[in-house]
Amino acid sequence: MGIYPAQQLLEWARQLDLDLDVDAADAREPCLYLIPDYDTVEEAEEILEEVYEAIFEAELDVWHRDTGTWPAERTYAVFRKWFEVRFYRLIQDLVGEELTATEVDEEFLGSMRTALEGLEHSP
Repeated sequence: MGIYPAQQLLEWARQLDLDLDVDAADAREPCLYLIPDYDTVEEAEEILEEVYEAIFEAELDVWHRDTGTWPAERTYAVFRKWFEVRFYRLIQDLVGEELTATEVDEEFLGSMRTALEGLEHSP
């Protein structure tokens, strides 16, 4: 799935007075996350609801590492206001090499693993 910054996130970033050009046109590159296979958009949404907290924090960390500036309320509803989500049914790996994560916080990876393991064991 692709996670794109929505207007709410851009407004938050602008108020932080960062050394960033916070322009909606420039911020349209998504962060991509691999999720388990799904058959319907509803199933994809259920997966997202299980892992959104880790994604929310990872995305905020990309913009500003000071957690004290992050929104106190980080519910799923707030996540959906701050980010646009696009699900992609098929992603082809044409590289032929093992996928590896780079520049990703170990705590984030642990959170994602825990959330995904919970999905595997849920009824």
